[in-house]
Amino acid sequence: MSENLELYHLDKLIGFVGDDPAAIANMVGIFLQTTPELLETINESFNQKYSEKIAKAAHSLKPTLDVFGIDSLHATIRRIEQKARTEEFDNELFELINKLNIVLEEVFNSLKINYL
Repeated sequence: MSENLELYHLDKLIGFVGDDPAAIANMVGIFLQTTPELLETINESFNQKYSEKIAKAAHSLKPTLDVFGIDSLHATIRRIEQKARTEEFDNELFELINKLNIVLEEVFNSLKINYL
């Protein structure tokens, strides 16, 4: 489980819902339902060069990533939002979105195994 702590930590989530396994599992379920949709919006909007949708989806993801303690994406999601707002469709934005995809896929898999 220490490997998972590098991907995420649920301290803030537990602070909100308490140390109730059912409540934590419920929140994990909501996260696993809504976060892939936002990620898909970011990916599709990048391919279509639709900066406003990227910025909105990234903005929506920020608090979720913070609550789930996905610290490795703290700066990444903020930079994605910033670059989208200034319509910078460059290699850096591509790499940031790629990192977002890779890390979140690992988080999704780990949360499914450990909490559902």
